[in-house]
Order: sequence, then C-alpha cells, then structure tokens
Amino acid sequence: MTKKNGKKARALPMLKESAQEIWLAGLGAFALAGEEGGKLFKQLVRKGEGMEKMNKARINVLVGKAEDLRGEARTAVAKLTVPIETGMTNAMHRLGVPTRREIATLTKRVEELTKVVAKSKPRAGRTRRAAARA
Repeated sequence: MTKKNGKKARALPMLKESAQEIWLAGLGAFALAGEEGGKLFKQLVRKGEGMEKMNKARINVLVGKAEDLRGEARTAVAKLTVPIETGMTNAMHRLGVPTRREIATLTKRVEELTKVVAKSKPRAGRTRRAAARA
C-alpha cells in the first residue's frame, strides 16, 4: 500500500501544478481577449467606416444614374406627347370641336355681354312707376 500512497503523493503536486497552469492559461486568454478585443473592435469600426463610405459613393452614383434616366424619360415622353397633342388638336378642329382656350374665351365674352345687358335693361320697378304716372 505504500507504493500506491507514494504514487498518489507524487501525482498530487503534479495535478496541482497542471491545474495552476490551466488556471493561468485561462487568465492569460481572458487578458489577451481584453487587449486584443479592444484592438479588434477599433479595427472593425475602421472597416465599417470604409464600407459605409464606399456604399454611400455607390448609392450616389446610382441615384445620379436614376436622375439621368428620369430626365431622359421625361424628354422621350415630351417628344411623343407634342405630336400626339398636335394631331388631336388638328383632328378636333376639323370636326369643329372648340379647344379649351376657345371655350374659355367665349365664356369670358358671354359673361361680359351678360353684364352689359343687365346694366342696359330698365329695372322692373322703374317701368311700373313710369306706367303709373302716365
């Protein structure tokens, strides 16, 4: 039994030493993570800033292209709209349909004539008085 106890007695300090080394390795890993973690965080922030700048530049290019396309589309629509409107106006004139401008002008003239006629008509009250005097 002494042999067994002797092996245990020698194994115990080795076990304590191994446990101490494992503990120290854990503490070292924790300290390294703390040091390197801060560096890593700063590095990630710098990378993120670079990506943000790059993506903003890409978006600005795409927005510029979209605005150019919008302008081109408006120009194309305008080029198509003018001949169509001209053709419709000519066709309506041939059929005798007045344009909006012509209708607005006629409406204004009718309103002016209505005012003139209303002013030139003798009032109903005056004609009765005149008839009563006669």
